[in-house]
Order: sequence, then structure tokens, then C-alpha cells
Amino acid sequence: MWSSGSTASHGLPVWPLAWACGVVPALAVVACTMLSMHQGLVPSCVPFVDGCTTVSATGRHGAPYFIFKALVIPGGVLLMAFWLIAGLWCLHLQRRLASIALLGAGIGGGLFLILYATFLGSDGLWYDWLRRFGARMFFALTAFAQLLLTAAAWHGLAQSRRPQALHGMLWLCLLQLIIGVTSLPAPWLLENPDAVQNIVEWNYGLAMLLFFPAAGQLMHRQGLRMQIALSPGAR
Repeated sequence: MWSSGSTASHGLPVWPLAWACGVVPALAVVACTMLSMHQGLVPSCVPFVDGCTTVSATGRHGAPYFIFKALVIPGGVLLMAFWLIAGLWCLHLQRRLASIALLGAGIGGGLFLILYATFLGSDGLWYDWLRRFGARMFFALTAFAQLLLTAAAWHGLAQSRRPQALHGMLWLCLLQLIIGVTSLPAPWLLENPDAVQNIVEWNYGLAMLLFFPAAGQLMHRQGLRMQIALSPGAR
């Protein structure tokens, strides 16, 4: 099922899937944000520093509504495929418990991303609750899965085989933790907590998406490829 190392030459490389998990949602958000600002659906600003709008608002109305769903829902499927492969790699690294937890968290996160994107823009309290619940569970489960993958690779690989990409994955996990923890007192300490929460959402999401290209680079350096193995008696 796996081939790895510098001599691996058969099977499909894994790293393009990891990159797609970061690029596809990022492309959706960037395209919808620019189009929504151009159409006057959201304020024009730099949301990473101004917090003038939320990610959800950029894909809630008009043409961005359809673009967001067309890219983010397939992005959720890509995420589930990535975490399935990552879980199998953790088994290959002899990190069984991490593999099981990672599979549950990662695939669950992908499902909740699809739930969030499906009901984004729908009217009604029930649909709004599903959207919010889906978004929060996506962020929580995906961050947990990223931390598990980083820890499994860190302990499963020899120190001499820990490339800079793995260090980058670790720093991105820590950055998400720092952003999340420091934002907790914002509603009680700041005059405009909504803007701060929006800034947190944008930057937290950016750190989360950057993790996937870093993971792809790690998998590329390890020479990970997927192979389909048939039993000797199969025809």
C-alpha cells in the first residue's frame, strides 16, 4: 500500500492532495471575498487586520454564494481523503492510537465543513445553528487532527529525518493555539469584540490552511506514494 523513501517510484504521490486541501478552500475564500467586496455585499477592507467582515459573510449572497459551495464542499471531500491517507501513514509509523484518533477527528472535521458550507446562506434559526455548529466543529476537529499528525510524525520519524516542513507544521499548530487562547478574553476586555473575533477567525483559518502545504512538503520529502495492491489470487 505504501512506498516511501528516495527510491520510491511507483504509485500516486500524496503531496498534491495535501496541497489541494489548503489551496481549494483558500481559493474559495479569496475569490468570494474579492467578488463580494466588488459587488458591495461586504465592506472593502483587509479582513486579516481590520476584521470588517466574517468568512461566512463573503459567501452568503449573490454569485459568491454559489462559488463558495462549489469549492468548499469538494474541499471537504478532499480533506477526508487526506486524513484517511494521513491516518494510514500514522499506522505505518507505528502510532496506532494517534492514527485512530486522527481518522475520527479529521474525517469528522471534513464532514462538518461540508455541513457548514451546505447551510451557509440558508434562512431560519435551525439552519443558522447548523452552520455555526458545523463551522466550530470543523475548526476544533481539524486543529486536533493537525496536532495529532504533527506529534505522530515527530515521534515516528528519526530526528535526522525531521525536515523543516515538520517544524513548520509544529509552529502552525502552536500559532493556532496561541491565537485561540489569546482571543478568549476579548468579549469582556475590548470595546469592539466582534471585529477582534473576525480578525481571529481570519488569521486562525489562514494558519490552519497553511498547515496542509507544509504537510504536503513533509510527505514529499518522505517520498510517500499510495499503491493499490491486489492479492495473488485476484484477477
